[in-house]
Amino acid sequence: MTVILLLMGLALLLIGGEALVRGAVALAYRYRLSPLFVGMVIVGAGTSMPELVVGVTATLGGSSPIAIGNVFGSNIANVLLILAAASLVRPIPSPPNVLKPDGIILLLITLAVVLLTLQGTVYFWQGLVMVMLMVALISADYLRVRSRTDPKAAESESPPPKGAEASPNLMIALLLLASGFATLLFGADMLVDAAVVLARHFGVSEDVIGLTIIAVGTSLPELGSALAAARAGHTDLAYGNVIGSNLFNLLAILGSAAMAGPLVISQTIPLVDGTVMLLATAFALYFVASGAKLVRWEGMIMLLAYVLYLGLRTAYSVA
Repeated sequence: MTVILLLMGLALLLIGGEALVRGAVALAYRYRLSPLFVGMVIVGAGTSMPELVVGVTATLGGSSPIAIGNVFGSNIANVLLILAAASLVRPIPSPPNVLKPDGIILLLITLAVVLLTLQGTVYFWQGLVMVMLMVALISADYLRVRSRTDPKAAESESPPPKGAEASPNLMIALLLLASGFATLLFGADMLVDAAVVLARHFGVSEDVIGLTIIAVGTSLPELGSALAAARAGHTDLAYGNVIGSNLFNLLAILGSAAMAGPLVISQTIPLVDGTVMLLATAFALYFVASGAKLVRWEGMIMLLAYVLYLGLRTAYSVA
């Protein structure tokens, strides 16, 4: 029964995330925002809503290891699973120069968060600073992209991503946002409860459950949007989604969870999983800076590395 509840929770997160993204993208195009901004901020933040709801719900329920594990695990999955899977559908060329500053910012913030979590506890005021920094980054990205791209020209850069045409009406877009968030809340609560029960039953720590099952589950919206973008040839949108989602995870989600906390963190997560997250993020940044194309065989190696990481991490926890 617990496994059924877990799967139902994952399904609700996927459905809620899809509705939320469709509503957010429809609003973005209604107000003539750049496709780059949509992929990097709107879709990136929207597809991270499952992680946000799970993180806050887990912390309020006294399961902060799930919250921190979910953030680190989702960021690892976004690069080694989602970006890799998108490259199998269509090789991904180096993203536009406009995304390079965000890649550098992501690497620096990833390093800062890993160092912060080494202290063992993340407090309310630190979480508040992280959330405020996320708001500042979104505002800066909006101003930077708007200054470089004329709204009418932006619309012609590439067709709207999946879901943008589906909700041209403002009320329908708002309804999608509201229903998506409500579904996420319900699914997250179900998922966290089931994950805690499974962790205790099999003797697996809650942080590893967050790093594996919940991280993959809450990353399903990112996976769906990245695959759809790759199939349609919008590879810049797929990459922007990964960058935006990882930034949102580290600042908005971890910050919100700390404000609901405090977050108590075992040393294993920053030392082991934080190192893996840093290496994955550095690879994503190299991909941007080098101008190289991410081809299918490289994506396959990334997927194999992710499977190896999951297997070793789970085995270490059980042992």
